[in-house]
Amino acid sequence: MTAYAQPTVPFEQWWAQLQPLLDQKATQDYAYMDPARIVASGVTGPGVLTDETSAYVAYVDVPTDAGVYSVILSRADADAPWLANRFLLPAGVN
Repeated sequence: MTAYAQPTVPFEQWWAQLQPLLDQKATQDYAYMDPARIVASGVTGPGVLTDETSAYVAYVDVPTDAGVYSVILSRADADAPWLANRFLLPAGVN
């Protein structure tokens, strides 16, 4: 979330920091996103794991200066690193 929540950073710099943390689907989904459209500009506390019922998908709520984002993480197998799959806007933010 720290790499994602940087709306004032130029795309090339933002993408270079974020892309290694994304799974294949998120890499495709976020490749053309304008970071200036991100409503959060910083993380304000630690993430909280909210669902870990799967060995391959986890949900983490991360507080930011724009509210709590939900981040979906995934991994290919038990030995693979967790990678971001989706950043969900805080409730009430469009």
